Amino acid sequence: MSSVATIDRTQLPWWREPTGGQWISFLAAWFGWVLDAFDFTIFLLVMPQIAGEFHVTVTATAWTITLTLMLRLVGGVAAGWAADKWGRKTPLMISVLWFAACDGAIAFAPSFAVVFALRTLFGLGMGAEWASGTTLAMENWPKRSRGIASGMLQGSWAIGYLLASLIGSAMLQHGFGWRSLFIVAAIPAVLVLPIRIFVPESLPTEAQKAEDKAAAKAEAEAPGARNLGATVGWACFYTALAFAAYYAISSLYPTFLKTELHLTPAEWGPLISWYNVGMMVGSLGCGYLAARWSPVGAILLCSVLVLPTLPLYVGWVPGGLTAGAFLGGVFGAGFCGVTPLLLTSMFPAHVRARSIGFVYHVGACFAAFAPPLTSTLHDSYGFTYAKAILLATGGFHVVLGLALVLRPRGLFDAAKGSDVSAEAPLVEA
Repeated sequence: MSSVATIDRTQLPWWREPTGGQWISFLAAWFGWVLDAFDFTIFLLVMPQIAGEFHVTVTATAWTITLTLMLRLVGGVAAGWAADKWGRKTPLMISVLWFAACDGAIAFAPSFAVVFALRTLFGLGMGAEWASGTTLAMENWPKRSRGIASGMLQGSWAIGYLLASLIGSAMLQHGFGWRSLFIVAAIPAVLVLPIRIFVPESLPTEAQKAEDKAAAKAEAEAPGARNLGATVGWACFYTALAFAAYYAISSLYPTFLKTELHLTPAEWGPLISWYNVGMMVGSLGCGYLAARWSPVGAILLCSVLVLPTLPLYVGWVPGGLTAGAFLGGVFGAGFCGVTPLLLTSMFPAHVRARSIGFVYHVGACFAAFAPPLTSTLHDSYGFTYAKAILLATGGFHVVLGLALVLRPRGLFDAAKGSDVSAEAPLVEA
């Protein structure tokens, strides 16, 4: 008789430890977030053109970002509930179709009101993709390298933004109008077919759900147990500040480069690319530091180091725009790489998707006012875009840092090395 040797996958390099199914699940969520980012940020690149064609202010177009982010809450909670009840895969497919269809329809919009409505509805699919995709990816990934996976997953937003800037600047350089970009934005719908065919489902069994609930109840009744409502509240507060800091630095950056610095597509395209390369580097670095050191420490490091980079980012230092774009991405957006690890570690498997969908998108709702706040500083109070971006970004990062320093003891620290698998569900730490 022959015996088959069993491979201890934990002894392999981290990238070889995940099985084929785990890689497929992760890549489905990764590509979904890339394409979501592409569709969302295409709009940021052409806000001045849309405002000009329909004779509205940039602030009016910025309000569409606000409503998009607010509708994410509805989409995130609905998709999270569906993912916990029926599985993670179907809500992911529906969300990709939804946001691709809404953006594609903008190419034919006859008025700004139609653009406004379609971008608002876009938020439903955007929220649904993150809730279902993040849960699918993180609970299937091996514990050892989950911090790196968290950085890769959230850093995929930068890939989508990078693709949008490269394709957008190239098309605008060659005379294609802003509407053509939204036709390209409908392409992500083709991702649904490989998700349907190749991605394995991820959903706890009834026995695992019962065990999970019993463990969560026992933990909640233990002496000194932390109140779940307070944890949810602080998680929402964190995501609101994190989103506000990100949208303050990124949402009006293309508008600033075009209208205040008067750069051509050949000039602003590379700067946005460097910003997104920086975000990818920062996301991976923060995810690694979060798992090896401390999630809170990784975020605080970025919130401190972003402050001296902001004068470079907004062009106040001669010749510093490229370095500022890269460092602005590393420190001003890279801390987002901690978010999937942080949030999925807080909730047990049977309510994980709906919980992170709620927390993440409640934060997005509150942060939805960051873009119009920044543009109002310019339109109504006479600030330059450079000064408005610097003050808003710096202010949100200072408040974020203070909130993390003053947080309740032990909050968020359970994310280090947490187990978020469906098979061995988490309890509140």
